[in-house]
Amino acid sequence: MRPTEKNAVSTRRSGIPEGLLTGSPPRAYLYYLAVIVELGASAVSGVGFVLEQNYYFLGGTVLWVLWFVVMFLVTRSSSDHWLRPHEKPLHRSAAAIFIFLFLVGVAEFVGMAELYPQFIRHQRTGGDLVEALDGLNTVFEYNDSTILVQQATENLLNGENPYLHANIIEGLLAFNGAPDRVTPLREGRFKDIFPYPALHELELLYQDSIRDPSDPPEELESRFCYPAGAFLLPAPFIALGIDDLRWVLGGFALAGLAFAVWRIPRAGSKLVFLGGAVISLEFWNSIGAGETSMLIFPLLMVAWLSLSHNRWLSLVFMGLAVATKQTAWFILPFYLVLFLKTYGWRRVPAAAGLIVGVFLAVNLPFAVTDFKLWLDSVLSPMLDPMFPLGVGIVTLVTSGLIDVHSSLPFTIMEVAAGILALVWYYRHCREYPHVGLVLAVLPIFFAWRSLWTYFYYVGIIALAGVLNGAANGDANIRPAPRETD
Repeated sequence: MRPTEKNAVSTRRSGIPEGLLTGSPPRAYLYYLAVIVELGASAVSGVGFVLEQNYYFLGGTVLWVLWFVVMFLVTRSSSDHWLRPHEKPLHRSAAAIFIFLFLVGVAEFVGMAELYPQFIRHQRTGGDLVEALDGLNTVFEYNDSTILVQQATENLLNGENPYLHANIIEGLLAFNGAPDRVTPLREGRFKDIFPYPALHELELLYQDSIRDPSDPPEELESRFCYPAGAFLLPAPFIALGIDDLRWVLGGFALAGLAFAVWRIPRAGSKLVFLGGAVISLEFWNSIGAGETSMLIFPLLMVAWLSLSHNRWLSLVFMGLAVATKQTAWFILPFYLVLFLKTYGWRRVPAAAGLIVGVFLAVNLPFAVTDFKLWLDSVLSPMLDPMFPLGVGIVTLVTSGLIDVHSSLPFTIMEVAAGILALVWYYRHCREYPHVGLVLAVLPIFFAWRSLWTYFYYVGIIALAGVLNGAANGDANIRPAPRETD
């Protein structure tokens, strides 16, 4: 019996569909392990935030470090060398993880829709477990980011300047937002509070603020903090009568996944990708929670996967991404390095110019109206006095293990990590092109605010890049034939 026939028989005996295993690099299956780690990290970090207990904060950070490690292995082609002798157990493990997380996803849906409301309604006391579960009460309600995006979109459709008419208090009232899902600032009554205002302090501020909703308090971030693409992209759908932004975000997410499935050429690799996407429960939970990162997810997916075969399409979508949300700015330098290695220095200025041109085309109409307002709004996430928050190194502060009240040391670490990551990627891009996605968001882990919502979705884009690259011989890093001008 030939080796391929033996493998086929072994596959049938293992109960794993043969097509699922065909043509995919072994490291792609490590993504399934990354999903498990990601879910654990998010759960532990979330419990730590609700219960305000140090060991949960730190445990979540350790798990997020492990997530980065696993994603590095997924995106490094050299991982296949030591994984290949263990392909069969790797396939079985991936299948087991898929089945387990699929069932968990079904249980979560049923639990949140039916069982959770009854549990909370009848449970009054019960310690940390009940308190942690009670914290789920607002998880799938609008947060301030979702509120401000939908408010800005509606203001635009009403002929108003979205940056001028942003108001978080009016948004909370209009969209039934929760007082604990806002971004407090170290101003006013919160100026001497550290490391973060308590829930009852946020609720008291909210109750005081709704007496005059037209005047939002200085203690809450009330600016529209994103570039104009964040309200221009959903505007057509809101205009059609979709009154819940989460449906729009879900549509954007599905569009990104559909493009990846279309681009990945091999049937087996498509199944591996779909399996990984289906069990990425944090990805789907983020849609239910209204995380606006879904606005740039499909844009980055198209930009990254199209770079080798349609650079103009890729550049336009990267331009749209950076014109929509600032997290795309972290990915842009690594994208340009990959472009450079693919097409050479000669085409980089035109590529950068096109990206800048798209950014200006989207934002300039609002910038020229009131440049200072637009600039202050877009830069507010970096310049406003926000509290430390996140799942990265900053948990040493939020847990009280170190007493640092300034964001400057974390900004220095963030910048240093970004420079080192970019230098490393420039030297090794040809060997590991898709590591750039992981390295691009790594500096966020060192930031004063390192929320997991800033970077979790790059894992799915990286998986698509790995599967597409493996099928095409990593065409992204092969310079295109020289064209005649």
